[in-house]
Amino acid sequence: MKNTYIVFIIFFLSVFAIEETTAQNSQMTGTVFMPVIRQERRTFRGRIYRNRLSSAKKVKSQAGSTPSSFTDVIISAHPISFQAELKPIETVRIFQRNATFIPRVVPVTPGTIIEFINRDRFFHNVFSITPGSRFNIGRKPTGVIVQRVVLKIGEIKLFCDIHAQMNATLLCLDTPYFTRVEANGKYLLDGLPEGKYEIRVYHPDMDEINEIVDLKDNQTIRQNFTLSR
Repeated sequence: MKNTYIVFIIFFLSVFAIEETTAQNSQMTGTVFMPVIRQERRTFRGRIYRNRLSSAKKVKSQAGSTPSSFTDVIISAHPISFQAELKPIETVRIFQRNATFIPRVVPVTPGTIIEFINRDRFFHNVFSITPGSRFNIGRKPTGVIVQRVVLKIGEIKLFCDIHAQMNATLLCLDTPYFTRVEANGKYLLDGLPEGKYEIRVYHPDMDEINEIVDLKDNQTIRQNFTLSR
């Protein structure tokens, strides 16, 4: 009887410990406000070839689509009161389409594999001169997939040596808790364990916002952010 009681206590404590360490019920939600970013139209090498290979209707519809600048905003929560388990996320793809990197801002964790894929009907190149993350995949034709592993935490700037207007950012984070803002400026950062965090709001063309929050278990914090240049 005594041994059964001890086993029950050990089992209860182990379950309680698991629930304590895996509880991820807290969240942050709200709206991001930011200045209007004018999308400049530029002529680039390769457009003349695209126009010859595409119908006029298709070219017109592509030119009319403008991505929302809000989707370039990444909100991340960096634990202060505990150590989060950090793993590489699944393979992430960055496309070159209409002489643009899609998506323009890519949040990842260290060890994540990035696939660069050319979806245009002309050559593209991808390179970075960020210290500690320098690479150059060379000029690649349509459909070619090139992989790179992200190791350095922080901003890794991407460019194309053929099209000067092309740029993107790999944002390698030291936290598994992050989200991309929706096209309407709304965001939801959920699955957060109880604890103290530094919240960072990032956009490549804006000043970064840093704030400290203390989340209780199963708590929802509603907070808006306003980015500025």
